[in-house]
Amino acid sequence: MKINLKRQTTWGCVRYFTVYKNGIRQGNLFNNIPTEMDVELGDTLEFREGLFRFSQKVVVTTDTKEISITNSYRLQQLFSLFIILFLAISLLCLSINSIQVFLAVEITSFVILNYLFRYRSYQFNVETNRPIKSLLKSISGIKPA
Repeated sequence: MKINLKRQTTWGCVRYFTVYKNGIRQGNLFNNIPTEMDVELGDTLEFREGLFRFSQKVVVTTDTKEISITNSYRLQQLFSLFIILFLAISLLCLSINSIQVFLAVEITSFVILNYLFRYRSYQFNVETNRPIKSLLKSISGIKPA
């Protein structure tokens, strides 16, 4: 069966996701360029981005019609939290006497916080052939018959 892959993000739009199906590289997913992919029931699609190997996995079901990637609704709060945490770590590190240790801590904290920010900033939506069933499942957490 064929499913559509779509990425519609306003931030990070220059970067692309590398798409893997069952661990095998299938190609790149760019912003605002939908892609169609042949999949089988139970296939695992993985979306990887950048040097930090950020990845998200989606398992294909019989109802899967489209996977769209958008920005999280909490992007501004995430960015504010990132800045506050980085500044707090910087203030705590000001007491370090060695400039090399200070720089190492700053760079490490920036890389880790950047990874967490990127991981939390994307939202993966799986559209199905049965939207009512999917809505009931997401609201109640119970599988409808």
